[in-house]
Amino acid sequence: MRWLLQKGIVVFPKSVHEARIKENANVFDFELTNEDMKLIDGMNRNLRTGADPDNFDF
Repeated sequence: MRWLLQKGIVVFPKSVHEARIKENANVFDFELTNEDMKLIDGMNRNLRTGADPDNFDF
């Protein structure tokens, strides 16, 4: 979630477990380094694992 926030992407985490909700809120007291951001960016394989939202039959 921290990576997404630093990229300016809005995140809507969902959980019903108190511990996970608290864990999700702990992304505002640190930042990833530029090196970490580049490392995570480099993991992109342009592979979709779910339905294509542009071509989904609702």
